[in-house]
Amino acid sequence: MAQSLEALPGNPDATLPEVVLGMQNRTPSEVSEASYKDADEDKAVQLMQLYIRFVNQMMATRPEILRGVRVWRLLRYLPSAWLQDDLDSLHSSSQQTTQFDQFWSHSWKGRWWSKYINILYLHNCLPASIAGSLGAGVACGLVSAGLLGARERWCLQLGLLAFCVTLVLWHPQKLVFLDIACIHQTDQGRKGEAIMSMGAFLKDSSSMLVLWDPTWVTRLWCVFEIAAFLHSRSPGTKADLQIIPPLLGPALLGFEILACILAIGYDYVESSLATSEDGILVGELHLMLISAVALLFGLATHLLRGYARSVETLQEQLREFKIENTSSACCASCKNGGSGLCDRAIILECIAAWYKSLESFELQVQSDVQMAVIDQLAYRAISYQRALLMWTPYLWLRLGYAASHASDPIRQLVDLAQTFTYFLAIIPMMTKLSFRLCYSLRARCCWLYMDVFLSMATVMGPFLFYIACYAIQLYVFRQNDRELLLSVISMISWWIVAAILWRVI
Repeated sequence: MAQSLEALPGNPDATLPEVVLGMQNRTPSEVSEASYKDADEDKAVQLMQLYIRFVNQMMATRPEILRGVRVWRLLRYLPSAWLQDDLDSLHSSSQQTTQFDQFWSHSWKGRWWSKYINILYLHNCLPASIAGSLGAGVACGLVSAGLLGARERWCLQLGLLAFCVTLVLWHPQKLVFLDIACIHQTDQGRKGEAIMSMGAFLKDSSSMLVLWDPTWVTRLWCVFEIAAFLHSRSPGTKADLQIIPPLLGPALLGFEILACILAIGYDYVESSLATSEDGILVGELHLMLISAVALLFGLATHLLRGYARSVETLQEQLREFKIENTSSACCASCKNGGSGLCDRAIILECIAAWYKSLESFELQVQSDVQMAVIDQLAYRAISYQRALLMWTPYLWLRLGYAASHASDPIRQLVDLAQTFTYFLAIIPMMTKLSFRLCYSLRARCCWLYMDVFLSMATVMGPFLFYIACYAIQLYVFRQNDRELLLSVISMISWWIVAAILWRVI
């Protein structure tokens, strides 16, 4: 069976194996050209029915064809493979398996850099932030014990170092399916088998991650993947489906990195102010600090508004989803007079068989999948954990201040109580309020400068909220008095308020 160049599901050039149709030894002169054509058509129909029956069973052609790849290998080798245009080499990083932790679905037309940053954020940001906080905590203890001198900067520096090292070198062991690594790119026979076995890949996956971009819903193979995954779940069970827009990882990870830079700048300004008696210099440094904070929050707000628009686009696509609006490579091939099996016909037949009709599948996408998207990306996009991750540099910085008061244990405990009041209660509420405002004001302005101005103006809401919380701390709980009992009461009170308001905001 001869095969044409096949690509992968989601690839704009993806096609099923082209089969040389017709009969061998067509030499008898009594057979007319019309009968040959009829025989070819009958054989094509029979072969298509065989494909459909096989794909419907969601089985692999053979066990060796099921291969997965560890996430850490993708994080290590994907950048070089993209830069060198050598994606074929990724297959050597995969391994044979019978079960996948996650199936990754994506469109080949999406931006690779945003997909990579999303993968990096989802798998390495939490371990990196924990490592950074542990490093800062150890430094705080060592400075308090006098083993590192009186340099409180060690907390921020060790926290940042541990964060960066862990972000780059952490090895997530999750075993996933990613087409460019798990399907052979040069062996056309094995590639054809893998495409025929796509149902088995999806059936044997515990969860599904969709690296969405605006072209994803228009790709027929991507639609087939989500249809097969939802069909393969047991009746009555909720499918573990996660959909990630392209700007989620870049916005949240970018904010944390910028917060690290801002913390370093703030630490430098504070140390300069402590040793300087020049009023002009003090004013200039304060102006620089305020400008940096405004720039950071303005940039983060602009990214979050872009993220909100991408979520809105996804919701509109799912709300109006029609399978007839999707396309595959065979559609273009048929227009150009190409021959061979029609992957579109096979995919539509399979989906109709799984869901009784194409309309039933469209309804499930328009309802269940859309509601999952709204829940994940609009209501729970900024979870409490993600809010804490964004602000871990603040924790490292404040641990340094606590370490600087090691000679006064009461003052040190007060500093720690106030640190955890802001880090665990006030700042997460401010972050969620920022996200809500960004989502409400997500519409793009007609002019670029107006759009940037709106992003900067959106910062005022969280800023005023922070000022109100600070005033309560200052005048109700007398923050500047450094009393331990009031600080503990304040910390517990704000934790309770945050727990209540988190469900309301």
